[in-house]
Amino acid sequence: MKNRTVILVALALLILSTVNLQAQFTSATLTGVVSDPSGAVVPQAKVKLVNEKTHDTRETITNNDGYYTFIGMAVGDFSYGLTVEAKGFVTYDAPGISLLGGERRNVNVSLRVGNATDKVEVVGVADSIVPVDSGEKSETLTTKELQNYVQVGSNAAEYIKIMPGLASAMAPATRPTTPAK
Repeated sequence: MKNRTVILVALALLILSTVNLQAQFTSATLTGVVSDPSGAVVPQAKVKLVNEKTHDTRETITNNDGYYTFIGMAVGDFSYGLTVEAKGFVTYDAPGISLLGGERRNVNVSLRVGNATDKVEVVGVADSIVPVDSGEKSETLTTKELQNYVQVGSNAAEYIKIMPGLASAMAPATRPTTPAK
């Protein structure tokens, strides 16, 4: 009787060990990297995963390395649709992704460059535009203002010497002197 019990227990363990153990897992993980045609990663791409049967939607954004991940995805008799969008690229759609229990699937996406549809329109009045790309400081002197200046000499070039921000090249350079050691 003891032998028969041991044989039955061994047989039961053998049968149980051959059963597909995937049914124990009720979720899966989907990861990947989003890149452009040259292989460079695309950060801040919007990644959406939609359960095609229940229409449950999960969204994420790729990190600076172009990486995205969805963990704890429900498994069963349905599939998912993956959509990836990024500015300047054509939207990527991949329907019919089936996941098995405990599966860790990697789906890398290469986005194609799209047409630029953004338009920048600048509206303004030409008189109100102020140049901001120059360090120049200038001023226009009228005839009346020139008459009010004290005349340095009879030469018109003398007026240039008194303009703000100008220094005469003729001025002697002062050099600090160091005491002899």
